[in-house]
Amino acid sequence: MFDKIKKYFLKKHIAAKKPDKHREVCALEKANSVGIICEITDEDSYKSIFRIFTQLQQSGKMVHLIGYIDEKYVPFYCLQQLSADYFCQKQLTWCGEPNVVQVQDFINRDFDILLDFNYRYHAPVEDILSIAAARFVIGSCADYQDIYDLFIQTENGNYIQFLNSAFKYTQKLAGK
Repeated sequence: MFDKIKKYFLKKHIAAKKPDKHREVCALEKANSVGIICEITDEDSYKSIFRIFTQLQQSGKMVHLIGYIDEKYVPFYCLQQLSADYFCQKQLTWCGEPNVVQVQDFINRDFDILLDFNYRYHAPVEDILSIAAARFVIGSCADYQDIYDLFIQTENGNYIQFLNSAFKYTQKLAGK
């Protein structure tokens, strides 16, 4: 019962804050700024995401990462950096809205592309995806299909397959 009330108020919050977005298809290889949102479940998932994060940075893109940890505390291996931040359950309001300055900064950034590496539902991730100022949102979680501009179905947790598909399909959509 309490979960339904929390979900109701989160949906109401999202509806009130949802911006009018200017959608623009951009090939991932041509994007200047890329946002990454992901769930960190263990040290291996952190290393996989951070490898992708570093690879995109080395290709000359301005990349920002926000990672959600579905636990009370951010683990020691999640190192905060200038363009990589992490938040956990303790940093959420009672209805599941992230209450962290870094998340608000991430939401307000005008990314060319926002990549969602989540493969299961989390209320704070839905909040971020719904109100983010990104021009083009790509993801693979079936629960967020109505939020995405491009939904790519992949195996759960196969980040490389998702990234390769995103490169391929954004290039086709952009007419390259």
